[in-house]
Amino acid sequence: MDSIKSFFRVFYQNKQAFAGMIILSVILLIAIFGPMIMPLDLSTDFLNRYQLPSFQHPLGTDYVGNDLLQQIVYGSRSVLFIGLLASLFTVLLGFALGALAGFVGGIVDKIISMLIQILISVPIFPIQLIIAVVFPVRNVIMLAIVLAILSWAWLARNVRATILSLKQREFVVICRIMGLPHRHIIFKEILPNVTSYLASTFVLNTNSAIATSVGLMLLGMAPYDATHWSIILSNAATQANSGVNTAGIFNMMVPTTAFILLQVSLIFFANGLDEALNPRLRTNNKIKKSKSKRKLVNE
Repeated sequence: MDSIKSFFRVFYQNKQAFAGMIILSVILLIAIFGPMIMPLDLSTDFLNRYQLPSFQHPLGTDYVGNDLLQQIVYGSRSVLFIGLLASLFTVLLGFALGALAGFVGGIVDKIISMLIQILISVPIFPIQLIIAVVFPVRNVIMLAIVLAILSWAWLARNVRATILSLKQREFVVICRIMGLPHRHIIFKEILPNVTSYLASTFVLNTNSAIATSVGLMLLGMAPYDATHWSIILSNAATQANSGVNTAGIFNMMVPTTAFILLQVSLIFFANGLDEALNPRLRTNNKIKKSKSKRKLVNE
């Protein structure tokens, strides 16, 4: 109970992280419960096209008369699901390969380190685009795999470096002397020391996965979803007619604002998450704050 209170106290004290947590919580609630409450009607209604925001249509309507709020609510599920699933695959792959390289060493470490260097030095999105062309993406799971398969390198490198450092610590050396299996050492002794980093990385990877999935979907390399925010944005951009159609421009602003709010909330939340789960970082921040307060008092 005390740890939960401490967790939320850190977020409350960090205003950016607190704002990110609130916005992200609202988006998650909308994605989970919104479709249960709000029906989706995608039937064509040209008489009500390009309606401005009103009580009946809080975000207005698009070029065929569909309610934009309904589309944003339903699309939030696919946007979040793709990002979270791709980030989960990335974290699992990055941790597994980084831990394997750092703990086993030898030829295994050399091979994984070589792969890491290759992936870090090449542009990822064009290769993901080629993979999506060669292996057609037919469902969300395949899309998440395409997003994750080349995105694990930075995480694996940092996990490997952390484990190389932790291997020399007394508690790991004692475990090895006692003959405990590698599985126990990695998951029981080492994993708790990198949990905060993995959690914040998971949130930030969700952010990047969402951005990449938008690019693939706009290029037609991902499963079509009529309510996905990128499809709403693409249709609105087409109808905006290079800025001539002002109603189309407003339609573009709706999914764009949704993307901005989601990505900003993920970044702010990730920053607070690392501090909330890492006692050492929390202590360092307290020391810095107390020093700055003392300096202000002395001045």
